[in-house]
Amino acid sequence: MSEGRAAALDPNTEQRLVEHGKRLLESFHAAYASEPIGRETEFRRGLFTEWRHALDLLFGRAIAQRLTDTVSKLNGLSVDGESYVGFDSGAHMGYVGKLPPE
Repeated sequence: MSEGRAAALDPNTEQRLVEHGKRLLESFHAAYASEPIGRETEFRRGLFTEWRHALDLLFGRAIAQRLTDTVSKLNGLSVDGESYVGFDSGAHMGYVGKLPPE
């Protein structure tokens, strides 16, 4: 892979990445429900952040955002705005919890 060029994403890999992202987001929300400000919550937030940044690095921003949105919609859970370095329009800024039904 050359600099500036994202890797291709096949359907099987995409499904595995989404399943992993779902588990990470569920884990963060479970920790947050138990203790909103705590070591375990911040650790779980960091795991989700790492997943998101790895997707961005490997597959590019558009795919990372699409997979993040997919995970959020499948779980019905928000993506915490503090999970990213800098502004990310894909985060549900200032809100952590269940998403309202569409």
